[in-house]
Amino acid sequence: MTNELSTGSRLPSLTSLRFFLALVVVWYHVSFVSGLFDGALQQGLGAASPFAAGAVSGFFVLSGFVLTWAHRPSDRFRAFWRRRFWKLFPNHLLAWTAVLVFFAVTTADVPMTSPPGDSAGAAIANLLLVQVWIPYASIFSGFNTPAWSIAVELFFYALFPALLIVARRIPTHRLRGAWTALALLIVLMPLVATTVPGPKMYDWLPLNERSLWFIYVFPPVRLLEFMLGIVTARLLQTGTWPRVNRLVVAAAFLVFLAVLPALPPQYAMGSAIAPALAAVIAKTALADLEGRARLLPRPSLIALGEASYALYITHFPVMMAIRHLIGTDPNLTVGARFAIVLVVIGLSVALSLLVFRYFERPLMRRWSSGRNTSRPQAADSVPASAS
Repeated sequence: MTNELSTGSRLPSLTSLRFFLALVVVWYHVSFVSGLFDGALQQGLGAASPFAAGAVSGFFVLSGFVLTWAHRPSDRFRAFWRRRFWKLFPNHLLAWTAVLVFFAVTTADVPMTSPPGDSAGAAIANLLLVQVWIPYASIFSGFNTPAWSIAVELFFYALFPALLIVARRIPTHRLRGAWTALALLIVLMPLVATTVPGPKMYDWLPLNERSLWFIYVFPPVRLLEFMLGIVTARLLQTGTWPRVNRLVVAAAFLVFLAVLPALPPQYAMGSAIAPALAAVIAKTALADLEGRARLLPRPSLIALGEASYALYITHFPVMMAIRHLIGTDPNLTVGARFAIVLVVIGLSVALSLLVFRYFERPLMRRWSSGRNTSRPQAADSVPASAS
């Protein structure tokens, strides 16, 4: 790859960024989906759903970017799939087992805003990561709810070799056009979602079940964000990413965040924010490459970012267990409820660090491709869910 940036360059800021994306999702789940609050406060917390959905979009874009950046022409795709399996499945199986034990030892319903389905069908689909192909909320958001995005990511991984070959064959002078076309397709998908009929899902969600599945869960639709990440990485590798002042990028992104909750639900819950997130990811990567990054590359944040997948996949059973223990005590003050939220998040973060250090990383080192475990990697992105 002459005249291209080195794909061996580390991008630690992207690793740290994963933690903040995951934290947005965890906050939304623990504060709103848990059903700890009620009334106007609960409604206000629910207004954060577009930000959690945006964090998921960020993970999908980041995944395409990172995998493209870290891939070398000498890498074998069989080794790539092996690494992906050992990155995804052990933690998924661990969290799935925790949820199975929870449902086995408890009998009362979990008093959550959207309790996860616990049927045998939901459990099996969740375990096999095929729930996203079934347009019923009791299935695609059932059991360990956040695992739906892992199933989507699995679809990305299956297609990544072919997508990367295609992306590398796009002439450099046409990469910006490809990026723009993908961004337009992403923005158009919510319009398609409005034509999908289906039954009402939740009172608090102004989207029917099939529309939500199509715009938020259906893998071919979410693939556009992954592809946007791939092309963004190619633009950086070829030195053709537009040079825009970082303050301009930050200001534009903040404006988009401000208007996001006011967008129609199919946009707010969809991936309309993906192009803006791609710009943020590109600018963050450039800061690392140019040695200008200061806050995100800190070791403590990198450690949290490395454990972000464990945080994402295990926080739901932690939340369910504590929510079950608390029950529906009407005497809990608002302050006490927020304290519970912080405790659940703190416990989830602590558990994720332990899972990463003593479970995820040892298995990766033992079973993933030994030839590739020591080479530099930008960030190993796995999405977080916001259901």
